Amino acid sequence: MESGPVVAYAGVDATAPSLHVGHLLPLINLLHFYLHGHHVIALVGKSTASVGDPSGRVVERDSIASRRLDESFNGLWAQIEKFFERGREYAVSKGYNEANFGKRKLKTNAEWLDGLGLVEFLATVGRHIRVSSMLARDSVKDRMNSGNGINFSEFTYQLLQSYDFWHLYRTANCRLQIGGSDQFGNITAGIDLISRYQPGSTGEATSSAAEAYGLTSPLLTTESGEKIGKSAGNAIWLDENLTTPFELYQFFATLPDTHVQKYLGMFTLLPLSEIATVTHAHTANPGSRIARNLLAKEAVTLIHGIEKALEAEFVTNLLFPVDGEKALSAAEIISVWGDRVIKIPKTEVVGEIIAKLARRVGAVKTRGAAENIIKGGGMYHGLKNEKISDGMATVQEGWLVDGEVLLLRVGKGKFTVIQAI
Repeated sequence: MESGPVVAYAGVDATAPSLHVGHLLPLINLLHFYLHGHHVIALVGKSTASVGDPSGRVVERDSIASRRLDESFNGLWAQIEKFFERGREYAVSKGYNEANFGKRKLKTNAEWLDGLGLVEFLATVGRHIRVSSMLARDSVKDRMNSGNGINFSEFTYQLLQSYDFWHLYRTANCRLQIGGSDQFGNITAGIDLISRYQPGSTGEATSSAAEAYGLTSPLLTTESGEKIGKSAGNAIWLDENLTTPFELYQFFATLPDTHVQKYLGMFTLLPLSEIATVTHAHTANPGSRIARNLLAKEAVTLIHGIEKALEAEFVTNLLFPVDGEKALSAAEIISVWGDRVIKIPKTEVVGEIIAKLARRVGAVKTRGAAENIIKGGGMYHGLKNEKISDGMATVQEGWLVDGEVLLLRVGKGKFTVIQAI
């Protein structure tokens, strides 16, 4: 790295339509390389997704139906592209010089694996792989000892990922693979293949040494040490249709204080000196939630952009105000909501049946749904989240913030802002 830019890659299999927070650490590592002038490749594993990686699992993965695989692939492809674009914007906002950034590419291993014949694969790659090494990998041993065993396709998964690394090494001069710590065996398998299989001009393998490296990051876990992810059933998705920006904000804002300083370093681009200062202030006054809220805001900004982060912060302050904070003004609410503020003549707001108005502004699908939500105690208004108890209740002048804004909340955190003009 000191002698010049390196090419690094990290891969994600298309086994779900969205990334989750467990994918962030390898991707943020890749982002750091990109921001510091190195060249990065994000790989969406389409072919390998149909096989299934046994790493970190005690039972075999479900087979991925072709249509579902395509949907997952398309979702991840778009999401990773957006992640790096958001990361670029976020870095620039933190003072990074875009002129110093490296290059980035998005690839899928279907480009080289789908056309690779089994006989060709066995005759070239297979002869350089030792079964004893494959059996020694933790991902395999753990499955063999679990009582469930391991099927042949999962057992050979490490060969396919090894081939990915080998192919990128040969075609893109990629010398570094980044992954979670559960990928250690797969990564070292790739390094081993690169060192063993280097076809010369005649197509024959050579044994000359090659420089290839692996970098692993810790897995994201719960307080009990359980892995956070799709397989564990506790995924926090990065797709806002599956986990809203508010819910993602809450995930980070409600982490134990013991996690916050570490996560500020892992999930943000804040200077370490600023993190230390904020953490010290938080420790002195935990009730202020300053460090946790900063972590949440920065993480949501990286994933969804500053507008969604400000909205999530705003909703959090509405639902969980810190003692002593002054109430938000109508102008501040309108500023946060921007062009999503719904403007309606005041004469059509004050005195209107709330269930009818909620339907009009799209807070609910039907008036009947609004009445049912109200009956269940799920609709609120104003900065103090006052519960609406009657579906036939009409909007009162006093409901408006500064006589101008009606703040309508449905459920846990869905807000609609209505400006009475």
